[in-house]
Amino acid sequence: MSRIAVLGVGAIGSIYGARLCALERHEIDLCVRQTFEKFRIETPTGVIEAPAHCLTAPEEAKPVGWVLLAVKCHQIKDVEPWLRALVGPGTVIAVLQNGVEHIDNVTPYAHGAEVLPAVVQCPADRLAPGHVVQNAMSGLVVPDNEAGRGLAELFEESDIEVELTPDILTALWRKLCGNIARNPATALTNRGRGVVKDPGVAEVCRNLVLECVEVGRAEGADLPEIFMEKVVSTQLGIEQDATTSMLVDVRAGLPLEADGMTGAVIRAGERHGIKTPLTRALHALLSVINR
Repeated sequence: MSRIAVLGVGAIGSIYGARLCALERHEIDLCVRQTFEKFRIETPTGVIEAPAHCLTAPEEAKPVGWVLLAVKCHQIKDVEPWLRALVGPGTVIAVLQNGVEHIDNVTPYAHGAEVLPAVVQCPADRLAPGHVVQNAMSGLVVPDNEAGRGLAELFEESDIEVELTPDILTALWRKLCGNIARNPATALTNRGRGVVKDPGVAEVCRNLVLECVEVGRAEGADLPEIFMEKVVSTQLGIEQDATTSMLVDVRAGLPLEADGMTGAVIRAGERHGIKTPLTRALHALLSVINR
């Protein structure tokens, strides 16, 4: 049995936290602002319900073996008191976030815990505390190391597929390319993913992906031409009203993950002397929404 804390119980934290609670072989603490009694996750194959044990203050928490960190990258510093209370000898923090800077972003607040980057594959919408609509089957990609294999064991006998990879850098950048292809456009237009089918918007998104791919390659990610074309062509099959994480935040009046997405591309580009003019322009617009 493992003792696990889920820190950030929004759509993503709920999906993975609910699976762990439903297994009934771990001790799960849900670190929340608003308590709820049970999870209700509506998946493509049925409904998952599981009881929820909620904590509302770091003073209630004890050190755990695992922290599933599912807050957004700009919220990490805000949950440092929780991390201080949850981290003990041998704690692993699995970072379930967008972006490519998981280790750099979390390590300053990790209090010596091992930081495990993870790529989350799970489109979902949170309707209420603990109540989430999961729009596709879910999975995680983590490094093929001891911590990654340990995380995979946590989800054994659940429907969460945990893929182990020897190249987490490439997995992170591929996910970022997909996010760059649609998140900024939906946030700036306040329209669903279908907006990327507009010819003018499609051209903007394609050029954003081109900049992201060039920078990612310079960072060492394996991003062949066929991958870039797949990212662009996938946009054509997207449902018109499907949301993105940025669009959900715009409509809720919440800060956007601009720094973790477009900001990350800009910073990496600067390290390699690569100009990213379109990414910079959209980042400036997204930053104005945040202000």
